[in-house]
Amino acid sequence: MENKNAIKITAVVDNISNCGMSVEHGLCLWIEACKHRFFFDLGQSDLFAENAAKLGINVNEAEFAVISHGHYDHGGGIISFLKANNHVPVYIHKKAFGEYYSLKEDCHRYIGLHKSLYGNSRIVLIDGVKDISSGITVFEGCDGNDYFSPANRKILKKEPMGFKHDEFAHEQSVVISNGDKNILIAGCAHSGIVNIMRKAEAVTGKKLTHVISGMHLTGVSDEAFIDNLGKELLQHDCQYYTCHCTGESAYNKLKSCMGKRINYLSCGDSIVI
Repeated sequence: MENKNAIKITAVVDNISNCGMSVEHGLCLWIEACKHRFFFDLGQSDLFAENAAKLGINVNEAEFAVISHGHYDHGGGIISFLKANNHVPVYIHKKAFGEYYSLKEDCHRYIGLHKSLYGNSRIVLIDGVKDISSGITVFEGCDGNDYFSPANRKILKKEPMGFKHDEFAHEQSVVISNGDKNILIAGCAHSGIVNIMRKAEAVTGKKLTHVISGMHLTGVSDEAFIDNLGKELLQHDCQYYTCHCTGESAYNKLKSCMGKRINYLSCGDSIVI
């Protein structure tokens, strides 16, 4: 990048691609910001490494990785990452190794992280707010409970007394502050993108300028919910880029409401802010 203050974000893994890249149900972003290079999420397999090579990204040059939450489609690639890059930490929320399941046709399907990773010296368990470096902060949780996606009803966690709805206490996001830019990077935004945005602004003390996140709307048929979410997002002076679990149908509905204020970041795409 010619502008040293520019922030570049490349979608290495996503559900769709408009440029012929291999895809999977998952998310991996390569981020160049504040003189650092790192991965946000690693998809569900080793596809992130294959796509990174095609995009001219050297996995071994990553300075760290951040995993947004304890689901396989965001952290399934960790084992491959630890082999491809043998010297940097992977930041994961301390609750990310819980027993997480999805409910599909009355069957419980495990969607959590590989248990063999727990206790690995490269895995750094964090909670609260952690400054990775100047301008790059990882934070947990959200502020409020607005626009909690109906799709969350099928995501559960297993406890000794049985299954219960996941409150997503294992979810964390990144906020990048550089000059007049304040950029939120989130995974699925299970806790509700509006609520996570509020938390990001509270953490930084600044209004957000850009939001890059999935919104977990795949399969949501409630058009009023999506329309109202779009109208709410328009109330914030942000440019939005969505991906992964938003789903193409929901994205198209948001696009019709929000116009140029929202775009889809598909596999192989890059944005420079």
